[in-house]
Amino acid sequence: MQLLDRPTPSAIVNNAAAQKISGVNQKTYARLKMSLRLNLRRQIFLAVCDDLELRNHLVANLQAELAPRFVSLNLNLSDPNPMAQVTQWLAQWGQALEYDQPAPAIGFQVLGVEHLTRQPASVQRRFLTHLQAIEYYLPALECTVLLWLPRPWLRSVRQSAPTFWDWHTALFEFEGDPTPVRSFFNPSLVSSPKIEHRDSQIAIAPPALQATPTRLNGRHIQPLSGKPTDQVIIPIELDDNAFLRHTVEEKSLWEVLTQDSDLVKPDADSASMLEPPDGISSSQVPAPPQVSETVSLIQPVVAPPEQPDVIRCEQPIPAGVSQLQRLILEAIAEDDSATHRTGWQQVQQIEQLHQQGAPQQALAASYYTLARGYRESLEQGDVSGHTLAIAIAAHQETLAWLDHYAALGADVANDLGNLYWMQSRSAVEADVQLASLEQAIQAYHLALTKSDPQTTPQTYAMIQNNLGSAYGDLAQYREPAENLQKSVLAYETALRYRTYEDDPARYAATQNNLGTACWNLAQHQQPVPRLQQAIAAYQSALQFYTPEQEPMAYAMIQNNLGTAYWNLAQYIKPSRTQNRTDSEESPEHLLQLAIAAYHNALTYRTLEAAPAAFAATQNNLGTAYWDCSNLPATSPEQRRKLVQQAISAYEATIAAVDQLSAQNGYRPPLTFDVFATYNNLGLSYYQLACDRHTNLKPAQRLSYLEKALDHHLQALQGWEAQSDFHQLTLGYVVQTLRGFYTECGIQGQTVGLSKIPAQLLPEIMAKL
Repeated sequence: MQLLDRPTPSAIVNNAAAQKISGVNQKTYARLKMSLRLNLRRQIFLAVCDDLELRNHLVANLQAELAPRFVSLNLNLSDPNPMAQVTQWLAQWGQALEYDQPAPAIGFQVLGVEHLTRQPASVQRRFLTHLQAIEYYLPALECTVLLWLPRPWLRSVRQSAPTFWDWHTALFEFEGDPTPVRSFFNPSLVSSPKIEHRDSQIAIAPPALQATPTRLNGRHIQPLSGKPTDQVIIPIELDDNAFLRHTVEEKSLWEVLTQDSDLVKPDADSASMLEPPDGISSSQVPAPPQVSETVSLIQPVVAPPEQPDVIRCEQPIPAGVSQLQRLILEAIAEDDSATHRTGWQQVQQIEQLHQQGAPQQALAASYYTLARGYRESLEQGDVSGHTLAIAIAAHQETLAWLDHYAALGADVANDLGNLYWMQSRSAVEADVQLASLEQAIQAYHLALTKSDPQTTPQTYAMIQNNLGSAYGDLAQYREPAENLQKSVLAYETALRYRTYEDDPARYAATQNNLGTACWNLAQHQQPVPRLQQAIAAYQSALQFYTPEQEPMAYAMIQNNLGTAYWNLAQYIKPSRTQNRTDSEESPEHLLQLAIAAYHNALTYRTLEAAPAAFAATQNNLGTAYWDCSNLPATSPEQRRKLVQQAISAYEATIAAVDQLSAQNGYRPPLTFDVFATYNNLGLSYYQLACDRHTNLKPAQRLSYLEKALDHHLQALQGWEAQSDFHQLTLGYVVQTLRGFYTECGIQGQTVGLSKIPAQLLPEIMAKL
């Protein structure tokens, strides 16, 4: 039997945001849209969505469906006061109306709170202070306001702006896709990439297990291999405080580097921090361009002026340019976007700084500004190869000029590792993927050398967590046991500095990752202790992921926990009596725990909310019931009930897949092999038909055998003729045809043979 629920490349590529607006998300979106359409006064709605790709898709849908009386505003990061922005917009708009013209109701949605993560602590506090002053703006708030927040900021608002929290009208929470999502490449995940300080939760694709023989009514049956489910889909969270953990000695440089030079003009104090000591005037340092922060989507947007010094795509790239210049010019040749035009301006300014002999701090700040601009472009969904290559090169240059700034160097090196990791997932060629992954690991190791676990334990734990994920990926290319050991070690090290009390969400995420790494390592060495360690890790993760707070993450970990219990049961010798069935070391007890965990997962992984995840867990549940039915201590009556429960689970799996296929017009990518499900369902019906302990009528046995044969033939259609699975299932077809003769005589055999496709008859008859 097969237990499989893991991401495949095709599943990842097709996991688009548009497909996520279904089930729970669709219902939440419908309620949000209905609330906004009422256009009531002084209504403050909060929407939570950690997946930027999904968030952007929802934002675009609202803008399209509620236009023209719905305005989207980007939060002004220099003075993050969303209520002031709304009232200012209303004031300017009111002046544009005719004197006697009534003002129609307007709704607003405010975006960009996630970017506050990269702002100084003073700016973050200013945002919360403005929210706390909500009562000052309420009299003029003749509209509805929707504020989009990532989940970490929701917690901050609730704790630090209680007055605003008390005034909010409703909260709408959107869930990410419960299947493994690789957010950088869709991917969501997998979903727009959240590059900054990726505390990565990577889905580790497990290798195949060697199948172990099982006896079925005296007939030797070789079940299909088992694999785990869902491995690690906890959404990537930005590290809210990561940009604030630096020593006093580095404060001046850090304040310069955290300025968004394309958004905010540096003030006099911050400009003086880059004052070169060797006599170069600060006026020689080119000032960054300024761009307006707040843009209404229903107002005309003023196009930026043409840049005469940008080399257009039809012009050849001149000789003698730097690597960064060449990369940006090549990008402009294919995509003359605002990002690349701004990048070209910045890299020219950097060349001027080099020519002027600017100090190391000024060059570091300029390179980091360029790096942040491209990193932000990646976060917004531009995951093209050019953008990624420029971001990597800019981070490398930043590191080169930050040699004496260890704490900041750790953050930049970690970001560089994230970018290489992203490149390892997006490149087509396997050798490029492997090389990028190795460079990611080198960058993480460099980040560790620049981070002190005693002074910055959270940063150190984050880097170790990312390193563990990268080693888990590397295990898929070479030396799986050795690299998985390194992955486990990195996660264990992260957990020494990441406690539940200090950071429960990331502690739980790392525990989940550790469980997955241990499961994978158990397939290569020390299966029992490693599976026991995986179970302990998943149980620790469940301290945080409760069904009340995170129902989908809770269901995913319950699913993983069930798989670990199931896998451990395969290594424990079963008892032939019922004396040991309650023992924690017995396969009977472990399989019951697996079944209970799968049922817990299915409480929230419903067909309506998450059909693909529902199908995967039902598939796993069917296999657990099947294995339980074939334990020696199982009574005939229990065996029959368990097989029927396995059939119900497998049929629910196939029904969910059929529903998804009907909705999409094709069978969508799945995290398990549905043809193995067909085969396992055929085995289950065969077992019912041949069970001599039941008083079935011949017609009922014949019906079960027909269903068994139909499902085996369905499985054959999905596998290539020369594959091992095809040959194995062909043997099941022959076995079922013999069952027709044994149970129903020559007439039954005739019924069975009539179902065999003509092209298979010669091979089948030879085996019969």
